Amino acid sequence: MKEPKIPVSEKEKGFVVILFDLFRSLKLTIFLLILLAILSILGTLITQNATSSEYTQRYGVGLYEVLNFFNLFDMYHSWWFSAILILLVINLITCSMNRLPGVLSQISRASGSEELKDAMLKTLPYVEKVRVSTPVKEEEIRSCLKRGFKNPKRIETESAVTLYSEKGRLSRLGVPITHLSILIILIGGLMGSIYGFKGFVNILEGETIDQIYLRTRDEEIPKSLGFSVRCDDFKVTFYDLPGRKEKHVREYKSLLSILENGKEILKRSVEVNHPLHYKGLAFYQSSYGALNDVTLGIQWKEKKEKSFLKVLEGETVPIPNSKSFLRLLKYSPQIHNLGEGVQVALLKPNQEPRAFWVLKGFPQFGQPRDTEFILNFEGVSSKAYTGLQVTKDPGVWVVWAGCALMVLGLIVSFFFSHQRVWVRTPRDSGGDIVLAGSANKNRIGFERIFGALVEEIRSSGSKS
Repeated sequence: MKEPKIPVSEKEKGFVVILFDLFRSLKLTIFLLILLAILSILGTLITQNATSSEYTQRYGVGLYEVLNFFNLFDMYHSWWFSAILILLVINLITCSMNRLPGVLSQISRASGSEELKDAMLKTLPYVEKVRVSTPVKEEEIRSCLKRGFKNPKRIETESAVTLYSEKGRLSRLGVPITHLSILIILIGGLMGSIYGFKGFVNILEGETIDQIYLRTRDEEIPKSLGFSVRCDDFKVTFYDLPGRKEKHVREYKSLLSILENGKEILKRSVEVNHPLHYKGLAFYQSSYGALNDVTLGIQWKEKKEKSFLKVLEGETVPIPNSKSFLRLLKYSPQIHNLGEGVQVALLKPNQEPRAFWVLKGFPQFGQPRDTEFILNFEGVSSKAYTGLQVTKDPGVWVVWAGCALMVLGLIVSFFFSHQRVWVRTPRDSGGDIVLAGSANKNRIGFERIFGALVEEIRSSGSKS
C-alpha cells in the first residue's frame, strides 16, 4: 500500500514550525549569550586594530594567518559578530511573539467576573474561611478591599454575594518590556557598529583641519568632516608638588571653533570627558604634545642667494627651484656632543631616499656632496598640538533609550505583581465568609496583605 503524499503546503508549514521552535528556544538564547560573553573576553585578550607587524611578532606568522582569517583582530566589526547579534534579536522576537499573546490575554480578559465557586477554591493558592458571630455588612467588606485594591466588582447569585477586586494587572508586561529593551539595545549596538566610526586627529595650536584619520591595522584612512575645526588655544596645567622634579598633569584642554564656509559657527572648550558635539560627531580630548618647527637655510652652491624653509617634524616639503623634496625626520638637542641638529631625508626623482644629519655647528658635516645646495640649521621653535578622538555613534541614543526601558521593565517585574482577591458572603445570616486570592509574583508580600485582609474582616465580624 502506497503512503499518501503530503501536500507541499503542509511540508512547508512543518519546516516553518520547526524553524520557529528553534528560534524561540530558551536553550538558543542561553547559548548565544554564553557565546557573546566568550567572544567579548576574547576581544579583550586580543588587542584590536593593531598593526600586522605587532601581531606577527606576538603570535607568529602561522597563528597570525589563522586569527586574521577569522577576523579576530577587528571582531566587533566582523560580519559574523553582527550575525550573532542579529540571531539574538530574532531569538528574542520569536520568544516574545510566543509569550505575548498569553500575557495580553491575561491582561485583557475579565478575570473574576464569575462567582467564587467551590471548584475554584481547589485551584487558588490562598483560601481562608472566616466564621463570624455578627453578620458583616457588605459596605464594610467593600471598604476593606478599597484600602488595598481597586473598587471591587459585585457578583450576585441566589446563594451568595461575591466581591472581586484586583490590582497590578499591567505588571504582567514587565517581562515583555524587558525583552523589548534588550532588542532596542542590540539594535542600537548594530547601528553603531555598521554606521559609526572612531578616528583621530592632531591639530596644532592655531591650525585648522577639515579631515580626520581612521585607524586600520596597517594604514590611516583620511575621512572628510564636511566642515572645519580650528584649535584656537591649548593649555596644560600641572600639580604643584613641592620637592618633586617630575611634573604631573592636572588637566589639559583645548579651545575649538567649528567653521563652515569660512564662518565661525560654534566655539567650545574641550576637556577630558567633556567632549564637543556637532552634527552627530563627538570630539574628545585624548592626548597632547608638541612638534618642533625647524627653520632650515638652503645655500645654493652656484648662487649667492639663500632660501629658507620652515618644516615641522614628520612633514615633507618641496625644495624651491628644484624637483626634490625634503622630509624632516626628527630634531635632537644633542648629537654625540656635536650640538643640536636635525635628521632629514632627501627625496629625489628616481632615486632612493637619503637620510643625513644637519648640525648647527658643522653645517657641511655628513651632507651629500653631489647636491647643488647645502642645508643650514637656523633654529627651532616648539608648537603645541592637541590630540582629539573623533567618534560617531548613531546608535548611542537608541542604546540609552533601551537602558531606560530596561530599568522600567525590571522595576515592573520585581516590585509589582498582579494580585486578585475574592470575598464571598452568604445571603442568610449563617455560614462562613470565604476569602480567596492569588498573585503571579511576590507571593510572600501578597501573603501578608491577604492575612491582614482576613484579620480585618474577622475583627469586623466579632463586633457585637
